[in-house]
Amino acid sequence: MKNYIIPSIVVFILVIAFILAGCTSKTNQTKTTATTTTTNESVKTTVTLDECSTINNLINGYESGFNSIKTDKVNNQFTNQWRTNTHIIDATCTVTLNKSEQASYQCQTPVNTQTQTIKSHQKLALQLRQCLTKTGWFESQKETANSIYSTFVLDTKTPVITLSTNQEGNGFTTRFEIAPPLGL
Repeated sequence: MKNYIIPSIVVFILVIAFILAGCTSKTNQTKTTATTTTTNESVKTTVTLDECSTINNLINGYESGFNSIKTDKVNNQFTNQWRTNTHIIDATCTVTLNKSEQASYQCQTPVNTQTQTIKSHQKLALQLRQCLTKTGWFESQKETANSIYSTFVLDTKTPVITLSTNQEGNGFTTRFEIAPPLGL
């Protein structure tokens, strides 16, 4: 438990610093579409951003440990992990339980070109922004020469959403995660 308290406090302080520094963003909503998986057979459907149903369902699924989207258990002796039937970034997504039995949802996908990576990150960040800021979430974004991080926080009781894109070797990796709240 102690291992999670100090990092959580540090992250909470950083988020508050971003908010106080004016590095948050609230934007006008525009209409666009997002792709999501809605059945165990991984059939793709299109959902309008006005509904934001996939994001909201994932956030709401945190309380139950994402049980409604778990499919088969990953054979791994070091962690409790399941594959999912919902894929935010068209990647393999998993649900993982940490040592404190807190669940997180992660998707990770390799991307070949920097241009494709930036466009993909910006498109999903826009979708998240449109879905979340209208309900009071705050966004902080940090860019470096090799990475982009977009973090969305509502309060200390709601899961944190992170979208990150990093250069790894000759390519790039984009990762989407819904993780335990900052207050835990």
